[in-house]
Amino acid sequence: MPFLGLPDISAASLLRERGVALALTALAAAQTGAVSLGVGGWPCPVRSLSGVPCPGCGLTRASVAFVRGEWGESFAAHAFAPVLVLALAALAVAALLPRRQREAFAALAERAERRTRASAFVTAALLLYWSARLMFLPGAFGR
Repeated sequence: MPFLGLPDISAASLLRERGVALALTALAAAQTGAVSLGVGGWPCPVRSLSGVPCPGCGLTRASVAFVRGEWGESFAAHAFAPVLVLALAALAVAALLPRRQREAFAALAERAERRTRASAFVTAALLLYWSARLMFLPGAFGR
């Protein structure tokens, strides 16, 4: 549901729109592919402009390690890698589903979001995790 005229970027809305799901899946595949091949990826624009790592810094490396089964390395880079991998898998599934099934999938995600408030919980947890890393483990962000 939009807030103060802002676009709706809930999980359900992202799953519902095939074009958005395809674009996000393609961008994620390009980024993770480049990182997994060792050629790097797009640098974090927040860190590039401000010098401060963003809450997601390290997530690509962590997700690649997670998918490879290198869980220690994954969690050392970013503890939210499993969350990102799951979200990207859901987007990829939604991108490939026919309209009716995609709508049902998005409706299921919307009900789950409404009941559990998982999006708000994950966002708050990510911000707390980021704050703790900045204060106590600044070297954890790598380069």
